[in-house]
Formats: sequence, C-alpha cells, structure tokens
Amino acid sequence: MRLTPAFNWLLLCLIPLTITWKLVAEPAVHETQRKIASFLAKQRFKVTEQSLVEGLPMVRASVGNCSMLVAEASSDGSMRNIIRRDVTTTMDRHFLVFRGHVYDAHSTWLTVTRHWWIGFLHKFGIAHADAPPIMVAAAQSCAAERLPWAEL
Repeated sequence: MRLTPAFNWLLLCLIPLTITWKLVAEPAVHETQRKIASFLAKQRFKVTEQSLVEGLPMVRASVGNCSMLVAEASSDGSMRNIIRRDVTTTMDRHFLVFRGHVYDAHSTWLTVTRHWWIGFLHKFGIAHADAPPIMVAAAQSCAAERLPWAEL
C-alpha cells in the first residue's frame, strides 16, 4: 500500500494541530487549587499549605480546632485513596463535592460521564469548563458538609 504525498502532508499538519488542541482543552491544575484556597479563606479558614502530592493539588486549612484537607479528585476515582492515606487520625470525615453537591462516596459513574460529556462539548466550543470533583477530609467537629460548596 503506497500513501500519496498529499496524505503524508495532511498527517504532518494535523498531528501538531491535534496535540495543541489537547493541551489547550485541559484546565490549569493550579487554577482549581487557587479557587479552593480562595473559597476556604472566604469561609474564614486559614489556608496553611498548598502543595502537589503525587500530582494532586491539595490545600490544607484550619480554623480553631477544625482542620481540613481539600484536594481536586480525578473524575475516574483513581486518586481517591491518596487523600485517605495522607490524612491524620483527627480527620475522620471524608466526602466528595461535585457540582455543589456533597456525596459520601466517590460516584464514579456520575463524574466520569459528566467529564466525557463536557469534554465532548468543549471540543466543539459549546461548553465551558466544568468544576472537577473535590475530595474533602475533615474532623467531625468541622461540619464541613454544611459549607456552601456550591459557591466553589
């Protein structure tokens, strides 16, 4: 099978274009981390640390005897155990925030299908960036579930 020169040139032009498209379509990781820190500061938490742990942006915050660890989670749930592994024994409440709603467990079906749908629409220029799922670990005394997560 012999490929024509026109087809070779087409491939040569399309490959960099598709790679660029994929790079532009991905939101900045640090943008979500900044939004989480700003949200917690508005709720009168003192943000003590912003770091990347195994590529996962995490924000530690506290107010009084309440300490909290908040991290952007992957939509497929592959990073859900990292936050549980890294929390101390004082943080006994774990939950997921997705699109302003609080879930006790990572609803992979919900987050993956939403991620695929938004990604599909985004490639056609129809959709805006969607908020990623957020994993939260907090002390029971924090009542972190009652924070206005929809504002995030």
